[in-house]
Amino acid sequence: MKLETDISSVEAEIQGNKLILRSKTPLKIVSSAVLNGGSKEANCIVNVQVEEDAGSDMDDEVHKDAKDFLTEETSQLGVSQDQVVAIMTAARMKNVEKVTKKFEDITITAFVTAGAYFAATPGDEIASKQSAFPFKKWGTINTIVLVEGNLTDSCMINAVATATEAKAAALRELDVRSRFSGEIATGTVTDSVVIACTKQGRTIQYAGSGTAIGEMIGKSVKAALKKAIFKQEKLVPNRPLTKRLAERGITIENLTTLFSQIRPILREDNEKRKQFTTELKQVLSDQNIAALIIAGLRLDEDAKVNLIPENPANEYGRSFVLHKILQKAVTDYLSKEETQSKYVRPDYLSSTFSDEIGWFTRSVLSAVMYYVYSKVAADQSET
Repeated sequence: MKLETDISSVEAEIQGNKLILRSKTPLKIVSSAVLNGGSKEANCIVNVQVEEDAGSDMDDEVHKDAKDFLTEETSQLGVSQDQVVAIMTAARMKNVEKVTKKFEDITITAFVTAGAYFAATPGDEIASKQSAFPFKKWGTINTIVLVEGNLTDSCMINAVATATEAKAAALRELDVRSRFSGEIATGTVTDSVVIACTKQGRTIQYAGSGTAIGEMIGKSVKAALKKAIFKQEKLVPNRPLTKRLAERGITIENLTTLFSQIRPILREDNEKRKQFTTELKQVLSDQNIAALIIAGLRLDEDAKVNLIPENPANEYGRSFVLHKILQKAVTDYLSKEETQSKYVRPDYLSSTFSDEIGWFTRSVLSAVMYYVYSKVAADQSET
């Protein structure tokens, strides 16, 4: 399947499990590619799709001998091996997205394949605790940026940084979380980036976000990544709250189990437990409740890294009355102000909630679950 590059000297096509970019003249390339990465000139750039479960064993042959695998995959293309730059991903090649931006005599075309199954953020404890994370499948964000222009060596490196920043910004806007820490993700554990220019036209020295080329790289990479990750994983920013919570390790079943530790009826009566779970899902599907819980999540994240003015980091939200205000907003909204709101101390549930759930979020979820439980208990008394 042919793809438009909007750059006259470069052709693109999807051939089986490969995205292949061929240039009539050598491209100047800087990349983190497994095959012929670094700084070089080449006529061909290839993105190869591996099996989605190729990472089921950390010692699998594909990732253990990635260079040999890519050499074999590209050997049939009729291009000298020293003229090929190759990367690989488990994302389906049919889900590649292309976005082009133009300004005056400069054209930027970004090709992105994206999967976020193993999203991560720098500083996550991955290598040191690798055995604790079973890699059942892989998700990789591969970014290829073609530039019809003449970039200096330093400008090429600048472009790598800008494309990487754009990737991180897109993931932030989608609220993609690290599978390892739950923090906002900036990429995945196996991402690759390729910057290639045609060496045609005037010399361009800078590609930071304050330049025309940097702006185009940012816009094209962000747009292509969002489209690609939607095609690959159907990930959208306004996905249900329950999914957003699950991405942080907070599931409906987990919440029910934790709350049942202080309300034995949920342990002893399976029907009441099912009713509680059903009611909880329904309440969390309300967009107003979802907004209040997300507010709690955001406040916890800011408090954790000391972004709230004059608040000691080790105090988190405990020194504020705001968690009470959030709780009252939840209670008043759910009861439609028919009954007086009752404050539920978040520390009362501290033994049942994970320490990873912050004070603000704990306060809001406490109010939600007490409301749901009151309905379940009321139904029991009526019977």
